Amino acid sequence: MRILHFSDTHLGFQAFDRVTDAGVNAREQDVYDAFERVVERILALRPDVVIHSGDFFHRPSPSNRALTFGLEQLRRLCDARIPIAVLAGNHETPKTIYNSPILRALRSLDCVYPIFGDAWEKFEFDRVVVHGVPHINDNRLLHEELERLQPVQEKFNILLLHTSLGKRFLMEEYGEQVFPAEFEAKLAGFQYVALGHWHNCQKIDLHPCAWYAGSTERLSDTEIGSEKGFLLLDIGADGACSVAFEPIATRPWLRWSLDNCHERSVADIELALEAFRAGNDTRDAMISLQFDDIRPEQTLEISNLRLRQIFPDAFQLIPKRRTFSDRAFVRGIDAGQFDRLDKIFADYLRSKYAADEVTAAKLAERAERYFQE
Repeated sequence: MRILHFSDTHLGFQAFDRVTDAGVNAREQDVYDAFERVVERILALRPDVVIHSGDFFHRPSPSNRALTFGLEQLRRLCDARIPIAVLAGNHETPKTIYNSPILRALRSLDCVYPIFGDAWEKFEFDRVVVHGVPHINDNRLLHEELERLQPVQEKFNILLLHTSLGKRFLMEEYGEQVFPAEFEAKLAGFQYVALGHWHNCQKIDLHPCAWYAGSTERLSDTEIGSEKGFLLLDIGADGACSVAFEPIATRPWLRWSLDNCHERSVADIELALEAFRAGNDTRDAMISLQFDDIRPEQTLEISNLRLRQIFPDAFQLIPKRRTFSDRAFVRGIDAGQFDRLDKIFADYLRSKYAADEVTAAKLAERAERYFQE
């Protein structure tokens, strides 16, 4: 049998202020395009079963566009009679009991087997059994379901989890969980562990055959250099399993950084930027630019407008500037002089959301209004 494993598609994700000709957030469209590329490969490869290990949607209440797109793409699999099991991740799981789980809507398609709520579920497809433990907010209920979790004897058992196996795979986001260490021994009873949450494709050491499929698009600059795609499992008649990664095309994301900017002239910094542009294909790319120890007056000269002139064909520039502090000057400031509370809080937000300046700026702006009130 052949199984296709993908994850963390985050339908409905948005970032930056670029829109397509159709009026859709451009990064949202990138996410849809990546999802559709996977569906095209599924239809070409025709695996026996498809599994999705969580964060199908980016939010528990996705937009009409995200929901409609997801249902339309799943319908294509149903028309081809390819079953797919979809696990609830932390992004699409409601935070309260007052919201209905969005994956319930997937039950309207007869080829889709959504796994959500507060219970372990399993589905049999010939000699393969797909088990799923969805994201469960209540740790007591999660432990109860993990106690019940058991593989089916004489079958090839696949376990779907959306979690961090050890703290190493935490994403520093709301609602994420670490798999309880006391249940790690149970994983050995499953022939394949299909993991979601970590956005880079990666085999883990805790189990002989456990893989994070990774996300299908880059959602932050921590994923620069990581290929995106899906995993193909080939299961032999003897139960042996081989796993191969197949990449898909995504929008490029590049990184440039320069240390000790305060020791260089503005002209030298711009020469370094231009050399980077000459050595890389920056067309329609997202580019993270890191200026370390840059002086405030240099920041004024190398403004966002100037950066756009240097990279006119880039999709999005994401500059980060760590301002140089003259220690002697800092020591000379009277100890009683402090920044206003709103500025201190804004600096905290920028450090907390270092990889997402847009979110940090929005939060800082809202916080400033509250401080003024």
